[in-house]
Amino acid sequence: MKPCSFAYESMGTSWNISIWDRLSSVEFETVRKKIISLSQDFDQTYSRFIPSSFVSQLATKTGVVTVPAHWVPMLRIYMKLYSLSGKKFTPLIGKTLADMGYDQTYSLKPKKQIRTVPDLNTTVQIIDDTHIKIHEPVLFDFGALGKGYAVELIQAYLQTQGVKRFLVNGSGDIAYVGNGAPITVGLEHPLDTSKVIGSIEMRDGAMCSSGANRRVWNTYHHIIDPQLLSSPTDIVATWVIADSATIADALATALFLCPPEAFSPAFPFEYCILNRQMRVKRSAGFSATLY
Repeated sequence: MKPCSFAYESMGTSWNISIWDRLSSVEFETVRKKIISLSQDFDQTYSRFIPSSFVSQLATKTGVVTVPAHWVPMLRIYMKLYSLSGKKFTPLIGKTLADMGYDQTYSLKPKKQIRTVPDLNTTVQIIDDTHIKIHEPVLFDFGALGKGYAVELIQAYLQTQGVKRFLVNGSGDIAYVGNGAPITVGLEHPLDTSKVIGSIEMRDGAMCSSGANRRVWNTYHHIIDPQLLSSPTDIVATWVIADSATIADALATALFLCPPEAFSPAFPFEYCILNRQMRVKRSAGFSATLY
């Protein structure tokens, strides 16, 4: 049985939702509208590329701030990974990325002076589930896990609607609820996006990937080591499988900055890492067929 699917643009990329349950045309349209609205609201709140977003408006503020519902849960994950990564995985990279040219206008023209990244622990404090305290103006960037978090929000919505089998695909960041039926997912070749380097069978869970071929300019790509102020060059692609799309998305980025052993005691996940020499390192549970 083929699924009913729809596609849309959000968060600067393409999304595709597939549903295998039999829904009436009215039910399907209701779900479609709600998911698109959910994605757009998330982007309008958390994107640093939108001048009217909460993230952009917060960039000049200090002191105690009331934040949206999903802010603190995402920030808690960042803080945990910040510690595990030796302060390399941080949401305070926004001004540095903008100075490098990855700014609101996508100028891709680095400034002569690149601002350093503030220390997360001393700059931002979580007060409670809806309040944080900021000690100096910062530009948050939730890009390392925001798309995975949005995938999870859509997954949660579909499950509350009683949908039993579906795939949420945020341009390669996916959550699949299979109700016992597997799907085959390809692993995109980072140097030739028309090809795959392998495939993996999924029944349930999330898989997210990250590649050094995405958003490349000057000497940079979208992943920056905040301590070196440069993009990692030894790894070209990562894939992570986890129960949570948020964690899978975050770790797919974090593995460019630190070895998987830095995170494995704290998070259950499987991984596949491809380096510049096209050599693969993968965990025992990442049971992909590699070509």
